[in-house]
Amino acid sequence: MSAPTPHRPGRWALRMDRLDPLSAASARPVTITFAVGMTALAVLDTVVKFEQITSLPWLAVTMVALFAVMLLLIDRTRIHRPAWSRVSASILHALLVVIMGASALSMAGANQLVRDDWAPLIVGITLCALTPYRSARELGIWTLIHTGVAASLGLAQASSAATPLPAPLLAISGSVAVLIVGAAATAYALSMNTSISTWERRAWDRAEAVAGEARRGVARSVRQREISRVGRDALPVLSRVAESGVVTRADRDEAAERASSIRVTLVEESGRRWVRELADDLIDRRPELAVEVAVDDAGDVARSASLEQRTLIRALVGAAMDAAGTQSVHLAIDASPSSHGLRARIEVRGTEPAAAVREALTPLIGVARGLARQHRVVEANGALVIEFVYGH
Repeated sequence: MSAPTPHRPGRWALRMDRLDPLSAASARPVTITFAVGMTALAVLDTVVKFEQITSLPWLAVTMVALFAVMLLLIDRTRIHRPAWSRVSASILHALLVVIMGASALSMAGANQLVRDDWAPLIVGITLCALTPYRSARELGIWTLIHTGVAASLGLAQASSAATPLPAPLLAISGSVAVLIVGAAATAYALSMNTSISTWERRAWDRAEAVAGEARRGVARSVRQREISRVGRDALPVLSRVAESGVVTRADRDEAAERASSIRVTLVEESGRRWVRELADDLIDRRPELAVEVAVDDAGDVARSASLEQRTLIRALVGAAMDAAGTQSVHLAIDASPSSHGLRARIEVRGTEPAAAVREALTPLIGVARGLARQHRVVEANGALVIEFVYGH
């Protein structure tokens, strides 16, 4: 029986790239569009309002930070890159603060219309672009921080504003873009996490029920096979003894030998590890592939994993066997010394280059990247090596 699904953070703390990695991976074209589009918007707006620029050095700092944000968004969302870390996300948000501050300093004393500044809008667009990769709680916190920064900058520029409105209204005018777009991004992330979690819970409950029925069917099949084995091995001896009416020493020796053989078979069946069962099942299903599958799990750690975790391992091994030119697959599983989860390593060798195998497994690698706490894919000595550690 599989272990229960590992405890996950609440919907506010969940990240879509952990919960639904393929959706997060498929969002990359949208993220790139956001990154390039907001950079183009900033450059065009600066050109149009260049007469308001009072400090070229601060303008240069603004543009450098802006391009850094664009490159960071594009780089960190590549499917072969490790998932966003808290450090890299914090660096991105720090750059957004730099953009707002440097932009305000570049127009110090000449910014007549605070409400049409592009920097707060860029921050809001970036928060929206981060929706597939960061939690709703983090997006909400940073929305409040950026809103406060934008409001403070609006107050600081009130003296140069060409409007009779009170300074507090300028603060609201300068920060409303961040607040509205950031709040929408937070709400969207929360809504998606709730919907996907509900669907996933129902799907895994159904899958667990089906898997339980399948395990009972396998157990019945094994029992029937062993009963047939007992009959095939033992009945000839019993029939011969019944016909002759005499039990000879040779009969006793043969019966003892048959009984020992049956005991060995039963012990082997009861002690089979889950990885061995997986390999045998995949080979039985696709014997025409002629792929050699080696497994290693000394402590049968995989059997204590959740159905979700074992399903990903099974999918990766099965896809690796199906990849063109695959000759051998080695699966090794053990307990991770740095977490409470398990560590899996899949090595694929074949006639095709490792890069071609990697390309074929890209969708599943994306899933592993999202579900695992640590993830690494390398090409070493002509083989593709996929390593990941469960246990968020």
